[in-house]
Amino acid sequence: MPRKRILVKSIDTSISYQVIGIDLAKHLVSACLITGAGEIFGIDRLTYDDLLKSAERMSPTLFCMEPCPEVHYLAEKLQGYGHHTKVIDGAAVKEYIKTHFGGQKTDLNDAQAIAFLSLDTNLPEITPKNTSNSVLSSIQAVREQFRKEYIQSFVSLKGICQRWGLPISKGVMNKNKVEELVSESKKIPQEVKDWLLELLQSCRELQKRLNKISKYLKEYADNDEICQKIMSVPGIGPITATRLKATIGDIQRFEKPKSIVAYYGLVPKSKATGHNEKKRRHNSSRRSSCPFSSDRGCGSSFKFGSKRIPKIKASQ
Repeated sequence: MPRKRILVKSIDTSISYQVIGIDLAKHLVSACLITGAGEIFGIDRLTYDDLLKSAERMSPTLFCMEPCPEVHYLAEKLQGYGHHTKVIDGAAVKEYIKTHFGGQKTDLNDAQAIAFLSLDTNLPEITPKNTSNSVLSSIQAVREQFRKEYIQSFVSLKGICQRWGLPISKGVMNKNKVEELVSESKKIPQEVKDWLLELLQSCRELQKRLNKISKYLKEYADNDEICQKIMSVPGIGPITATRLKATIGDIQRFEKPKSIVAYYGLVPKSKATGHNEKKRRHNSSRRSSCPFSSDRGCGSSFKFGSKRIPKIKASQ
């Protein structure tokens, strides 16, 4: 029979804990602390500062969390204080809540589920990123946002032009040509033309940012030993190499090459029952779903579905 959870307001740093499960939120955390004797303490609301101050004074303890944006920073801070960290899949926590708490999802129940699941040695762990890979991953995310904004802007521009009877063909790749077509069109009202040209200018600015951030990633890859090794594979350039490094992290943690491929979501997922077996692609968040994520995105145009979107050069 599991012991009852005792509610407290802060972490007693004089106690030695077997594991501390943390449910992370934007500003506060909920914590479940389990002692070696099996006592269960729960803290409903705790600030990040208070958590880290307590962790700094505690003896080495296992802290367990779910994956979320804050987990990489927090795990590195806790490891710096001499603690061990473990990140487990949120799907396991959801199933634990369903079977042990009757589906009653609260922050404290989540924290307790995380704490007990961390004791399962067969449960796969998620490795948090270090500072270097977090920086690289964040820059990649910014680049991806610029890329999406550029594509959406250009597709919108073409759609509005077509609405006024000015279809811009796939062969039109030069931004000056697009500007000329819009300016000289007698079908588009002048007030619409003015804003279309503003939208075109926005595309120019976004392309400049894309060029700038892509140049940074290329320089990074050219001076990084791991990226150089990744780029030795035919077809992989600096954008993909830096993404792979940021996503995979320390390659030594994988026992065999197949594990890396599976981790990145590039192998079929099997579902077998009886004599029937189905294979489908992994729906992995680690692998970018965007068709522009490869280094070909730095070429003269982007392919968007069946359409090809021209690249707008920063120098123009």
